[in-house]
Amino acid sequence: MRKLTLVLLLFVSCSRDNNSPVVDPNAPTSGTWRVSLFSERGNNETSDFNGYTFTFGNTGTATASKSGTTKNGTWNISSNKFNLDLGVKSDANKPLGELTDDWKIISVNTNEIKLTDDNASSAEFLTFTKN
Repeated sequence: MRKLTLVLLLFVSCSRDNNSPVVDPNAPTSGTWRVSLFSERGNNETSDFNGYTFTFGNTGTATASKSGTTKNGTWNISSNKFNLDLGVKSDANKPLGELTDDWKIISVNTNEIKLTDDNASSAEFLTFTKN
């Protein structure tokens, strides 16, 4: 009976947690990205980011560029969070300030970064797609 118990304990402790996000922490540092989805409380606001190109440097720098204008910020991945700071959320910094948050990671891979707000009541979703 002890052998059976030990085998069952090993099986249970080695099972994969299906709630863990799929994360390639190096994926954002390759190439340029665009916002392919930004929604808040069911409202699709993706068009607010038309024309923006985003880069995520391997030293934690983030850059948003549009029509020759550049906004610098920071980013990192820690635990199951994608932390992005492109400045304060204010009318003067729209729409980029809307992206400043500690996003909960749904998945991060070489072609797509899928995020949701860590505050479920805001019902925000953000997806970056590689250009």
